[in-house]
Amino acid sequence: MLLPALARAKEKAKIAQCKSNEHQLSLAVLMYAGDNQDKLPDCQNLGVWVWDVSAYVMTNLQQTASRQDMFYCPNEYYLYDSATPNAWQAFTGSATPPQPYVVTGYIWMFPNSQADLALPYFNGVTKTTTPRMNSNISSTEIINDATIFLNGLGGRRYVSLAAAGGSLVKSAHLNKSTPSGGNIMFLDGHVDWRKFEQMTNVFNPSGGKLGFMF
Repeated sequence: MLLPALARAKEKAKIAQCKSNEHQLSLAVLMYAGDNQDKLPDCQNLGVWVWDVSAYVMTNLQQTASRQDMFYCPNEYYLYDSATPNAWQAFTGSATPPQPYVVTGYIWMFPNSQADLALPYFNGVTKTTTPRMNSNISSTEIINDATIFLNGLGGRRYVSLAAAGGSLVKSAHLNKSTPSGGNIMFLDGHVDWRKFEQMTNVFNPSGGKLGFMF
């Protein structure tokens, strides 16, 4: 009986740390926007998947959010320190697109990010004053926990997902093999928890490609 309770306590602590991370990132985003006519950082189509962020954007955000671990949900921290070179360094050695970019632990809805390209109704979200279609700044999602999946014959799978370089990745905040929800930072800067059942933004690709939702 103690082991499930301990696991729940550990996950509760990870959710709290993740929320703190996104709060710090929200401050970095808002400070950047305040210095740039309310504009959000532009990822310039760099990167190859939704948790990739332009290395130029990361340099700007780190003026406020200086610690690299802030850019990773505790459940996705393996992305950061699992290999040498790690996810922070592996794709910054070239100036030829899609590099340079950093593999983070969150999904970013910045202009011209890979997630922005996947969900066209976010294309107009270029400033802290321009919410997504049929929404407002307090309900427009900007930084999201990585709730990711792969469609298969047995339904969606959220664990042991094949990724670049032969690595395996998983969705954040799992309750056994299914996500319980995710933290979300909104355009007005606040961070809130969204239950898995309430996630309605879904990128559902075919052909064995990873999807995501928030």
